[in-house]
Amino acid sequence: MMTTKTLVVLSLLFAAAFAVEGPSHCYKTCQGRASGWMVGDHTGGDGTGMVKVQVDLADCGFSSPPVVHAMLHGRNHNIQSQGAASGLRDLTAAGFTLNIQKEFMQAGWAITPEIAKSSEWEVLWTASGYGC
Repeated sequence: MMTTKTLVVLSLLFAAAFAVEGPSHCYKTCQGRASGWMVGDHTGGDGTGMVKVQVDLADCGFSSPPVVHAMLHGRNHNIQSQGAASGLRDLTAAGFTLNIQKEFMQAGWAITPEIAKSSEWEVLWTASGYGC
């Protein structure tokens, strides 16, 4: 017996499989790196605990917001951070912003743009979508 949840998931998968935005020759993938760190959107007013980076997709030529996959790479402090896969904001065909959160409240330590830069943080991203 199929549950309501299972039925909804199957319906969404079916709809996604047939949701075509353009001809197959218009499908493209673009990738890159971003590391222009600045203070994140939700820092609690002290400018620490969250950093963000803006990614420009204009040269990719998408005609609608693409599907984006992102991961955080770095030399230090990138383990146990939050947001590399879920912190996307303002996604358009031309770009997006990604927020990364990293705090150790008990130790009184929080990420800042300066620490992200000195730790060589960079977002590795891939975007796939349509553009003709």
